[in-house]
Amino acid sequence: MVTHDLVLDLGLRREAPVTRPRAVGTFVVPLLVAALGGFAVGFAPQPAVLLGTALVVGIALLVRLEWAALAVVASAVFEDYLALVDPRATKVLAAVLLASWLVRRSRGPLRGATHPLAGARSPGRTAVLGAILVLVVVLLAATALHPNGPAGAAVLLRWAGFVVVLLVLVDAMRGPLAPRTVAGVYVLSCTAAAVCGMVAYLLGADRRVGGPIGDPNDLGFFLLAAIPLAIALRAGARRRWVHDLAVALMLAAVLGTLSRGALLGLGVAVLVALLTRQVTWRAVLALGVAGLTTVALALSLFPQLVEVSLDQKGVVADQNVSERLDLWESAGRMTLQAPVLGHGPGSFALEHRDHLDRLPDAVDHDLDVAHNTYLETSAEVGLLGLAAFLGLLGAGYLAARSGWRARRDRLAGGVGVALAGTAVAAVFVTEQYFLPLWLLCALGAALAREERP
Repeated sequence: MVTHDLVLDLGLRREAPVTRPRAVGTFVVPLLVAALGGFAVGFAPQPAVLLGTALVVGIALLVRLEWAALAVVASAVFEDYLALVDPRATKVLAAVLLASWLVRRSRGPLRGATHPLAGARSPGRTAVLGAILVLVVVLLAATALHPNGPAGAAVLLRWAGFVVVLLVLVDAMRGPLAPRTVAGVYVLSCTAAAVCGMVAYLLGADRRVGGPIGDPNDLGFFLLAAIPLAIALRAGARRRWVHDLAVALMLAAVLGTLSRGALLGLGVAVLVALLTRQVTWRAVLALGVAGLTTVALALSLFPQLVEVSLDQKGVVADQNVSERLDLWESAGRMTLQAPVLGHGPGSFALEHRDHLDRLPDAVDHDLDVAHNTYLETSAEVGLLGLAAFLGLLGAGYLAARSGWRARRDRLAGGVGVALAGTAVAAVFVTEQYFLPLWLLCALGAALAREERP
């Protein structure tokens, strides 16, 4: 009996220290955090509130991969607005997404696959990831050969950010994050951006619809990718009028950007949708009527504003064509001079003037991009890099196309249409440093036709 009591006594003594740290962690730490937070708010209210909010949001994004992924997708079109808060905001979000993915992956494979064929493999997904691997190798080789200092490091970091976003999105959409949710968030953010751009235009802040992305051509590119996705999502929606409104607003904003590349890409997207039988002539006619109605309303309600915009666009049109032809020539010469691995990331902005016989006339702005995604890519990372990038776009399109043909998945079909339109528009703008192409490739990989191993 004495021995039994002694054992119980020793057991109680062993358990006593365990409860103290738990009590400290449960009560003391929150009290200290609350006290420090209250002191900070009392000492400097505004910075403390902003810092506290950022900390809470950061922790939430870090522990929820889905939220982090959707935050990156939703914020991409608002890049210039975020830069007013902090120029590194988009890079921070990409870093948080990577950290969140690493934390989630450290606990094992992602659960909750969105496709019905559990354990199936996707040739389209494999092709997209293979193209990314080749592109990464070429980027590293080109950088090792031509570092280009801080400018090269900055451009390489931007490439790396989008590679990470694509890889994480593909993995997340094979797990807990539904591709339809990703596409819906992108459409919603682009619709909001279109509204912001048109409001700024009507208030006289811009002579073209630019808004949160700054350059109207870039905004047009974002919206061009979103319109087919909105139409695809409409088919399975309960309130189809919401998607109709979103398409109308984005279409009006695209027209307001006066971006010839975006309008040409939109025409190609419509043609591809017709050829693949994803839309009917009646739907195309309705889209055309919506566009003409938008133009008629703008001319009747804001005739002077529209006239000024068209006049200014006409004045700079010839200059823009001359500039782009010169820049394309420079990029072509750089490619011929170093056809395998190019001149390294960031080299076009640094060296393109050295490859021109003459400078463009009346230049009053920086000419740091080629206004051609493919020529700028070949100038900086050579024909190998261009082949890898084109392979990525082609793999994304074929993956989405396979999903459409196998399951008649309207979202997969919309991704393919959007990729075709944006690929054509990218001939006239530099878009490898923006989200749409990468997002569409990720969606294509996630929606590809599945095969049993």
